[in-house]
Amino acid sequence: MSGGIDNGMTTVTLRVHRFTPRQERERDRARGGSPFAKKSSPFGGGAARRRPRGKQWVQEYTLPASPQDTVLDCLLAIKRGVDPTLAFRYSCGHGMCGSDAVAINGTPTLLCTATVKDWARRPGAAATADDEGFRRTGDAAEAGSPAPEAEGPEPDGAQDAVGADGSLGVIELSALPGFPVQRDLIADIDPMLDQIRKLKPYLQADGVLATTAEGKVDVFEYLQRPEQLARYEMLSNCIACGVCEGSCPVFAGGDAFIGPAALITASRFINDSRDTATEARLDAIDTADGIAACQSVRACSRECPRGIDVGEEIWQLIAQVKER
Repeated sequence: MSGGIDNGMTTVTLRVHRFTPRQERERDRARGGSPFAKKSSPFGGGAARRRPRGKQWVQEYTLPASPQDTVLDCLLAIKRGVDPTLAFRYSCGHGMCGSDAVAINGTPTLLCTATVKDWARRPGAAATADDEGFRRTGDAAEAGSPAPEAEGPEPDGAQDAVGADGSLGVIELSALPGFPVQRDLIADIDPMLDQIRKLKPYLQADGVLATTAEGKVDVFEYLQRPEQLARYEMLSNCIACGVCEGSCPVFAGGDAFIGPAALITASRFINDSRDTATEARLDAIDTADGIAACQSVRACSRECPRGIDVGEEIWQLIAQVKER
């Protein structure tokens, strides 16, 4: 961790929405999900989307930090030296694995790429809407720590960096929206991964081994031109972090929507010139719970850590389905 945590010159307060699940009783397991839940969708629903029950509370941690520290740095300092019971998920710590997605000040993003200077908010700061009318959602404003604008953290110098008491401000943390909470900041993203798997996220060729006129294996069978590679290259950067799904008002609403992450995976192979299952892939997403459920809000594009314009890609899928 950088110098701020060692010298103690400045501090930051993390306001963490914590959750401890209640031990499941035998009759709860036998009963399963709600009898009124939609179970006919091929993309989920039922017991997998149940809201876990347990103890919920908000806990504040004030600790030394510098503006350059990441929120993950701060959580690790708490975990190792203050409260070992605090639960969160992380792996690479460099924005490549996507495992540490949470809601910071109500906005889905990655812990390892969020810095204190960008996300700490001084109490009393005003929350304003951006040019598209987006504002942060969540409990930050009610708790006295107004949320930032929806397009991301404010630029350097947008607010006073350090208060008179040496505080950098307050950062509010909660589990990724749209998913069941397992414990504290850990969300159960299995529903998203199951939806991705259902769309067969792998290259499907015709299985026929290409040969040359001399009967030898054609090693150039799957070579692509630069323009063919460009059609799906950005989409292959998706790390399945769930940020787009946590931002999506349709997915977070609890409906059996396939979700933007699965649609991006489908688009990656639909746009691959080597794949021969385009029609089957379009059929799979051309359902009431597929692209028809997308409301084109495009909130899914706003915080993608890999820079994918998720909303535009989904719109292109919609156009492809309609043009068939």
